[in-house]
Amino acid sequence: MITNVDYLIQKYAEAREKINEANDNYGITYWRGVMDTYHNLLCNSFGNWAEYGTTGYYVFYELMSYDEALNAVMNSFKWPSEEGVLREC
Repeated sequence: MITNVDYLIQKYAEAREKINEANDNYGITYWRGVMDTYHNLLCNSFGNWAEYGTTGYYVFYELMSYDEALNAVMNSFKWPSEEGVLREC
């Protein structure tokens, strides 16, 4: 299930990718403004959105895409195997 904070983190990451793809200063400025807007929303509404080990942390501090960050978080958990023994992903 995606939550409001996940949606905003995803949009923040997408805006950062658009900055990297922009061909001119207008595009960079536009997408920087979009990214800053999402950053402000996250900081004002979800104070712990970039805590260590969260998707927000990997997107903001490690500069990963949302999908990369989600995979990093999922791979950090231990999942039960079919036999009931814990295994690492």
